[in-house]
Amino acid sequence: MRKLFIFLFILTIALTACAIRPNSDTSQVIETPSGTTPTEFQPTTVQPAEDDLPVRGGTLTRAITSEPTTLDPHGAASSGQNVILPYLLDTLIYRDIDNTYKPYLAEKWTISEDGKTITFFLRNGVTFHDGTPLNAEAVRFTYQRIMQEGSKSPLVSSFSNIESIEAVGENQVVFHLKQPSSTLFSALSTAYAGIISPAAVEKYGDSFGLNLVGSGPFKLENWRSGVSISVIRNEDYKWGPSILKNQASPYLERILFKIVLDATTQLMAFQSGEVDVIFINQPSHLEVLRNDPAAQLIETNLNSLVYLGFNVQAEPFGDVRVRRAVAQLIDKDEIVNTALGGTGTAAFSPLAPTLPGYDASLKDSAPAYSPEEAEKLLLEAGFEKSDGRWVNKETAQELSLEILTSTRAPNEAIATVIQEQLQRAGITVSIKLLESNAASELAAKGEYQTMLWRYDWNDADVLNVYLSTSRIGRTNRSFYSNPALDEILEAAAMEMNDQKRNELYSEAQKILIQEQPWIPIYSPKDYLVIRNTIVDYIVGPMGRLVLTDAWLKP
Repeated sequence: MRKLFIFLFILTIALTACAIRPNSDTSQVIETPSGTTPTEFQPTTVQPAEDDLPVRGGTLTRAITSEPTTLDPHGAASSGQNVILPYLLDTLIYRDIDNTYKPYLAEKWTISEDGKTITFFLRNGVTFHDGTPLNAEAVRFTYQRIMQEGSKSPLVSSFSNIESIEAVGENQVVFHLKQPSSTLFSALSTAYAGIISPAAVEKYGDSFGLNLVGSGPFKLENWRSGVSISVIRNEDYKWGPSILKNQASPYLERILFKIVLDATTQLMAFQSGEVDVIFINQPSHLEVLRNDPAAQLIETNLNSLVYLGFNVQAEPFGDVRVRRAVAQLIDKDEIVNTALGGTGTAAFSPLAPTLPGYDASLKDSAPAYSPEEAEKLLLEAGFEKSDGRWVNKETAQELSLEILTSTRAPNEAIATVIQEQLQRAGITVSIKLLESNAASELAAKGEYQTMLWRYDWNDADVLNVYLSTSRIGRTNRSFYSNPALDEILEAAAMEMNDQKRNELYSEAQKILIQEQPWIPIYSPKDYLVIRNTIVDYIVGPMGRLVLTDAWLKP
C-alpha cells in the first residue's frame, strides 16, 4: 500500500508540474597529470552569442539549496561552498573535461624524472582582491595552511604526500614529494586548492571564512545569512585562463546566490523570472522545464553516487553479515523506478561509473536483491524471526535502524522506499531528515546508524578520502577500517601508470563490494537549467558554470 502511495504521489507531482528538491554536494573531476604541454580547451557547452556584442552589467541570480557554513576552502567541505568558491578563487591549473591540465595561475610546470619534484612558474602581475600580490610566497602559504590546519579538508589525503613546498623568488613554487603522486594535479585543480590572500587570513583570523579574499574574477560583496550571498565583478581581473574569450574582468556585474531550500520553490522562482539558474535532478521538474521556452537544460556529469552508508561502530552493523543482509533486502531498481521516475542507474560499486578505475565486470560479485539470501545471513548472524520482526537471539533486541539524511530531494523519497522494503522484510526503520549542514555534523560525530548520502568527486581517490583508516574522524564517517584496503589505496595514489592504477582500484572495489560499508544505491542524472537570456557561458568539468565570458542579452 505504501509503495502504491509513493508511486501515485510522484505521478501526481509530475502531472501537476510540481516537484521535490535538488541534491548536490559537489567537488571536481579525474585522471593523472598528462605532461607539461598545454592543449587547446574544448568547452563542454557554449551558448554562442551569434553576431551580438557582449553587454557589460547586470546581475545573474542562481538558487542554491544550502547555505555554506563558511567559505574558507581549508575547512570541512560544506554544501553550497563548492558552487561559490570558483568565482572567488583562482587555481594553479585548470582541468579540462578530457582530464588534461591547462595553465591558469601557473603558466607552465616541470616534473622531475623521478616524479618527486614539481616546479610551477607563476604568471606576473596577479593581485588579490585586497590589492596584495599573488606570488610564490602566497602559494606556499596557502598550501602550507592546508597541511597544517586543513585536517577536515577533502585535499588532505593528496597533500599528505607533500614533503615540503618552497617559494623560489617571486614566481617559482617547488613541490617536494615523498613519492610520485597520481592525485596531486587533480587536487590542485579544485576550488578547494584556490590561492588565498595571506594578508586577509591575518586580518580576519577566525572570521576569514566569512570574508574570503582570493584573486578570482568576482569578489565577495555581501553575505546575508539565510538569504543570499553576492559576489561582484573584480574590475582589476586580467589574468583569465586561455580557455576564455574574455580574459579580463567579467561582463556580468554581479552574481547573486539566493538560498532557496525547497526545489519546488526554486522551480517557481525560475518560472517567474526571480532566478536565472537552478540545479535539478527530478523527473517532474525536467518535464516541466523541457516545455519552458525560457529554459536551457544542460545535462552535467558530476561523477556522482548515492549510497546508504553504515556506521560500523554502531552494533550490529559492525557485522558484515548484517550489512550484506540489509544490502540484499534493498531493491535498487524499484528505488530508481518508484522514487526517481526512472531517472538514474542502479549501482553496485562504490565508484561512480564515470570515474577511471570503475570495474563493470564486478557486478555479478555484488550482493543482489534476494530476501532469501538475506534471511540466511541474518540467521547466521544470530537473529531469528519473532512475530514477523528480526530479533537478536542473545539480547532479545529487535533489529532496527535509523536512516539519517538531508532534506534535499530526492532523499526523502529514496529513504521512504528503503524503509518500506526493509520493514516488509521484518526490520524496523525510522528516518531522520535534517538540513544538510546539521546532518553532516551528526554524521561526522558518528551519531547515526545509517546515512543516505551522496558524493560528487573528480578521482577514484574518493575511496581513500571517505573510507581509508587515516580519514576516520575526518571524512571517513563510516568509521570503517581495513588495512588491506588502505595498502591498495595508498599504492594507487602513487601509481603513475593508468592501467596499473585502475587495476588497484578494481582490487579496492572487490574488498568494498564484499564488506559493504556502503550500499551503493544509484548514479544520478543532474541538469543545470539556465535562462535563455544568458549567453556565452561555459559548462566545465563537474558541472561548473564558468561565467567570465557570459553576459545578459537584453
